[in-house]
Amino acid sequence: MPFRKTAALACAALSALGLAAAPARAETGKISIVRVDVPDKTAARKLAASDLDIMTIRPGKAQVLLYGPDDASKLRRAGLRATTLVTDVAAKNREARAAEEAAARRGERSDLPTGRVTYRTLRETNDELKELARRYPTRVKRFRLPHKSLLGQDVYGLEISNRVAVSDRKPAFLLTGLHHSREWPTVDLTMEFAWDVLKNRNPLLDRAKLIVVPIVNPDGYDMSRSLVQEQKRRNCRVVDGRIPTRAECAANPDKGVDLNRNYGAFWGGPGAGTGVTDSNYRGAAPFSEPEIQNMRDLITTHQITVAISNHTPDAKVLRVPSAPNEPKPAEEAAYDALGRRLAGHTGWETGPWPDVYYDASGTTEEMAFYATGAFAFTFENTPGHDGSYSFHPEYKYVIDQYLGRGMYARSNVRRAFLEAFEAAADRGLHSVIKGRAPMGRTLTLTKDIDLHTSAVRNPDGTTGAARHVPTALTSTMSTRLGGSFTWDVNPSPRQDQYATRLLPESYTLTCSLWGKPRKRVRVSVARGGTATVDLRGC
Repeated sequence: MPFRKTAALACAALSALGLAAAPARAETGKISIVRVDVPDKTAARKLAASDLDIMTIRPGKAQVLLYGPDDASKLRRAGLRATTLVTDVAAKNREARAAEEAAARRGERSDLPTGRVTYRTLRETNDELKELARRYPTRVKRFRLPHKSLLGQDVYGLEISNRVAVSDRKPAFLLTGLHHSREWPTVDLTMEFAWDVLKNRNPLLDRAKLIVVPIVNPDGYDMSRSLVQEQKRRNCRVVDGRIPTRAECAANPDKGVDLNRNYGAFWGGPGAGTGVTDSNYRGAAPFSEPEIQNMRDLITTHQITVAISNHTPDAKVLRVPSAPNEPKPAEEAAYDALGRRLAGHTGWETGPWPDVYYDASGTTEEMAFYATGAFAFTFENTPGHDGSYSFHPEYKYVIDQYLGRGMYARSNVRRAFLEAFEAAADRGLHSVIKGRAPMGRTLTLTKDIDLHTSAVRNPDGTTGAARHVPTALTSTMSTRLGGSFTWDVNPSPRQDQYATRLLPESYTLTCSLWGKPRKRVRVSVARGGTATVDLRGC
């Protein structure tokens, strides 16, 4: 059997037996990183059954966090060979942070757009978002997402475009960071790209807008970045349906919802934990978590044509299908071609989750693709050192990953982000509505849809019926001088969640004056197509 195929089977085995569902662990002793030999499917199954915190899976080997002697014993009992790569992760990380902070105090600067040499904190990131809006008032609009985090923190993002105040008709590239608390590089990669396009006056800002949300999960990031629980993965949910205190969050590292399993499309399926201590716990219901309600509202109210959700540390460009119960996309050729272009800049493996990684359900790209038709991807960025990978290694590797140099000479994330931004502006990959309407009117594009969860896997091992998740798509723009408009939008046909076909759906386009609807038309427009409407009677 070819080695690549063996690795794929190993990944499938890990997924089927709960790779991402290992119980979270308290940081009570030394944490080490080991490389585990997984030469075949049998070894992969043994590793999965050991309930360890598996970081990466590669052909023939995996990397695992061990939280003390009990975890090491699990490997020995499974008959798996391991080589220690890092003996004390926390100590190594403390050394790295101390060196980085000393470099910052000496005034050292990197080649990043900001010159940073240290990871941002939550407060620094929020202050920086405010500073960007102050420094570039005609190109940056800071916004606060509608739902506070579980611990009551605001979640902020930026819209970036030339003449940003009147950019409502442009297509958008959505770049997000930090669904998972310990994946610190995703914050910095997202922030540096925002600075990059502004400092370099990227011409794409004439044709499209960049939307960034660098920290989707502020509570988790604060817990991890402040070292209260450095290896925390999830949000601060302790008991379903109840708001926790900060102290409860800090005291319960084995609790929380995996925010990248909480989206509505295919929620509750393979690769999403059913138990509250599973590290990929899906939550009590689709969109149960306020942090993901924020992302749902953002995706459904903007014409986001391409999206990237940043993660670490496993060198992948992932797209739907995210699990085996999903159909092959009807527009897979265009979707896959874009994924391959992005992977061409990074040197990473690309494709559907089950083919190159493991199964997942309720992910960001499932939500964006099945709800709106956006070509959405997960980036598993690869910061690492000395043959081992880390969720947040020395900062110099973040610098090299962004710029594509050093050990990442063939892995340039900046270029991949630029490729995605270009794709977001490419009218061959989305749709256009053109027309005429009187000046000063508000145009609203709506579509009511039903997303569907998976057939929901229950904690007792049984499987229930799929649930309907009613979802409203609503975006607006204003008409201005000239009487004509061009609006870049996602296609109206939508991928069926059950078959390789497009659902022949249409938008409702409403023209209003002073809040009162005056004219409505139905609009159907395919990917790469243009629809023309006449709203002059509005």
